[in-house]
Amino acid sequence: MRLFVILGFLVAAVGTPAVAADLGGGSKGSLKDEMPYAPRFNWTGAYAGAQVGYGWADTDAQSGMTTGFNQSYSYDSDSIVGGFHGGYNLHYQGFVYGIEADIDFADLNETSVGSLGTQTHQTSLEWMGSVLARVGYAADKTLFYVTGGWAFGEVDITQANVGGGQIASYSDIRHGWTLGGGIEQAFASNMTARLEYRYTDLGSEDFRSTAANSIDSSDVTVQSIRAGVSIKF
Repeated sequence: MRLFVILGFLVAAVGTPAVAADLGGGSKGSLKDEMPYAPRFNWTGAYAGAQVGYGWADTDAQSGMTTGFNQSYSYDSDSIVGGFHGGYNLHYQGFVYGIEADIDFADLNETSVGSLGTQTHQTSLEWMGSVLARVGYAADKTLFYVTGGWAFGEVDITQANVGGGQIASYSDIRHGWTLGGGIEQAFASNMTARLEYRYTDLGSEDFRSTAANSIDSSDVTVQSIRAGVSIKF
C-alpha cells in the first residue's frame, strides 16, 4: 500500500510542470527558445577597401644594337606595395562568386649589369592594377578563395653604359595576367579582413630605338603578399 502512495506522489510531481505549462504557468521555455538561431554570414553585396603588403619583381631581359641582342640581364627588386580594391560578391549555397578590381602602388626599381659588363639595365614599376574573378567556399564567416584575371601596369626601362651615359629609355603600359588565392574573415556585420598571395605576369615587350641604334626585350613578373580590410555595403 505504501508503494502505491509513493508512486502516486511521483506521478503527480512529474505531471505537475506539464500541466502548469499547458495552463500557461511560469515554466521555463526550451533550450532552443532560450538560444535563438544566429543566421550565417551572407557574403552577397558590394564592398570596397584597402590593402598593403610586400612585393617582389623579377626581370629577364636582353639588349643590343639593332642588328641583334648581345647582352642578357636577370635581376629582382622588392618594395612595400599598397592600394585600393572594390568588387561585388554573390553567395549561393555555400559558394561565393565575385568580380573585383584593384590598384597597387609600389617602388619596384632595380638596375643590373649585363652579361658583357658594358651596359646596365634598369626596370621601374610604380603601379599596377587588375580586374579579376573570384571563386570561393564560405564556412560561415570564413571565406577560402582563388582569384585570377587581367593585369596591367606601367613598366619603365632604361639602358645605359657602365660608368654613365644613357643609351635609351622606354615606357609602356603592359598587359598580362594574374593568379592567386587567399582567406577572408568577417569580423563584423559589414567588415572583413583578408590575407592574399598573388602572382602577376606583365608579359614580354620588345622596344627599338633607331635614334640610339638600340633594341631591348624584357619580361617582368611580380609576386606579392597583401593584407586588406573591406567594408561591405
